[in-house]
Amino acid sequence: MKHFKLSLLSVAIIAVSADAADYGNQTIVVEGSRMRPGVFGVIPDSLALKDTAALLKRIPGAEINRNGPLTGIASYRGLFGDRVNVDIDGAALKGACPNSMDPGLSHVPAILTQNLTVYRGIAPVSSGMETIGGSMKVEARRGEFGETDTFEYHGSASVGFSSVDDGVVAGLINEFSNKQHRFHLNGSYESGNDYSFDGDKAVSPSQYKRDSYAIGYGFQKGAHEVGFNYTNSDTGESGTASLPMDIVYARGGVLSANYTLDLGSGRKLDTKIFYQDIRHLMDNFSSRKNGSVTGKYRESLSTIDGGGFSAVYEMPLYEGSLSLGAAGDYSNHDAQINDPNNAMFYIDNFQGVKRDRHSGFAEWKGQVADNTNIELGLRLTQVNMDAGLVGTSMAMNPNVRQLRDDFNASDRSQEEHNIDLAVMLNQRISDSLSINVGLARKERSASYQERYVWLPLESTGGLADNHVYVGDVNLNAETAYQFELGLEYADGGLYIAPRAFYHRINDYIQGEEIVGTTANMVAGMMTGNSKVLQYTNVDAELQGVDVEWGYELDSSWSLDGAVSYVRGRRRDEGDNLYRIAPFNTRAQLTYAQADWSVATEVEAYSAQNDVASYNQEQKSAGYGLLHIRGEIEPVAGLSIGLGIENILDKQYQDHTLGINRAVGSDVAVGEKLSGEGRSFYITADYQW
Repeated sequence: MKHFKLSLLSVAIIAVSADAADYGNQTIVVEGSRMRPGVFGVIPDSLALKDTAALLKRIPGAEINRNGPLTGIASYRGLFGDRVNVDIDGAALKGACPNSMDPGLSHVPAILTQNLTVYRGIAPVSSGMETIGGSMKVEARRGEFGETDTFEYHGSASVGFSSVDDGVVAGLINEFSNKQHRFHLNGSYESGNDYSFDGDKAVSPSQYKRDSYAIGYGFQKGAHEVGFNYTNSDTGESGTASLPMDIVYARGGVLSANYTLDLGSGRKLDTKIFYQDIRHLMDNFSSRKNGSVTGKYRESLSTIDGGGFSAVYEMPLYEGSLSLGAAGDYSNHDAQINDPNNAMFYIDNFQGVKRDRHSGFAEWKGQVADNTNIELGLRLTQVNMDAGLVGTSMAMNPNVRQLRDDFNASDRSQEEHNIDLAVMLNQRISDSLSINVGLARKERSASYQERYVWLPLESTGGLADNHVYVGDVNLNAETAYQFELGLEYADGGLYIAPRAFYHRINDYIQGEEIVGTTANMVAGMMTGNSKVLQYTNVDAELQGVDVEWGYELDSSWSLDGAVSYVRGRRRDEGDNLYRIAPFNTRAQLTYAQADWSVATEVEAYSAQNDVASYNQEQKSAGYGLLHIRGEIEPVAGLSIGLGIENILDKQYQDHTLGINRAVGSDVAVGEKLSGEGRSFYITADYQW
């Protein structure tokens, strides 16, 4: 299996398998491990990157749609947001914010993350429900059982500083275990100011603050293993300059339990259950001047509570293994907009919104001939959605009242039955070369924002395009037909793995401009701009290629890199799809010894001129960045990392960054946000 090993407590490492046959598992794993032999590059760790989503920049085909320092929305091969399945310790956690200020990967800080696994290419059906845009899973640090009856105490203490935002991060890991019991108590703290660029300029607001903790217990005896875990995260005032509001707080916890029964002879039952409860407040005046400038002070309280379960039974079958699984997933959303200076003002943004899923799958993988492995999967998913009655103090306006009454009178209860099919073939041509072919049919139902936003608002799941949207309760599910072809070559110190893909998506959901409607009149009254986009089913396609490669020159010197390209278009009108990163590549040269290493990396992005005209997406220029990083282990257990990111202090605009919405920044309102300038960082990690 091909792995990226990225240390989350010291300087991160990329390691690769020397066996090309291992590529058949189609996963890239980001692990919180220490430096080990056979490294293929040093990259900045979580103490410099701040959040787990930032690690996606290292993975071919993956990107981040960032609306704030802690608001990284996962993107894979041009699809992002709800289209990408993100699993956190076996749970499909939901964000409380209708604008995705707390997306999936933000639920566990990077410093408390053990593994981030990305299924390369077509995601297997066993990886989750609604995986049309791929699948990722995060495992938080929980410790491992010991080898004897004697309890042992292990842990780590970490600190880090980055100059670009005067950012500080600290973490403490405590693990106490023997062969039957394991306990963990972990905590982290992160804070930073507005980040700088182009010398002394700053993006404002882009400050952040978050603290988290996790506590848990596990027990194993014989064939049985059971675990209980609770995680809690509290995000304080944090800027999201490309959204109309900023985070005041996002706090809450997740309680989970798991039980595993090993029946022997390759048979195993794995079950999980979880419950989450998160409260989130955002406003347009605590971190920015917009409220005082426009005279419209707004705050919004949103909540999410929900839970779910999963059960998977594995057994040998023929020359392989069969997995049978069932899962349920439930979420309840509420959001209301208020004016802190006017107790009478309110808008029920979302009221009593439910999105429940029940699913079952069967997946077989094994050897069908010499050097030929195949994976076959089928998943059936039922999606039930509903919403309660809404209201607003603005209903005295007849147009607003009409939108409210039309929504309340609509058939808001919707049920869909989705079918996912996946076939993946791995053929070993020689000891060093293999070929992968994948075919799939994947479906995704509309998000609750796409279906139930009833008033022209920017509750868009983090699109950050500065347009207001209305939903459509009758949206069809998206249906994608996916094809993938890849080669993998590994011989001696060289490995290279290119993959080409094509996705044909029917009923793709995106905004289309509507004119002459009641919603247009309401938008004009509320914002002075009558342009409204309505979520609509259209036809789309995505195609591209991504490559990962590396070469070990000798025992000390190595090269590695990646290339990514994706093009997304509407098939019906020829317009481009929104927020897709341009062609990009990175290459890194590393020199590593037993207790120290140094690396230099170049990353380059071409211009993105293929932009979505439907929401007036801005083009972006190409750029290149140079970084240098190093790590030293002066004594056993202590690791110190040093680095300079963007050495040349290049001013650039990452295409997947948003557009500035905040008054008072060194970036003009309506201009694409600049990336971070030169940053010196230092990290220290001590493990025992």
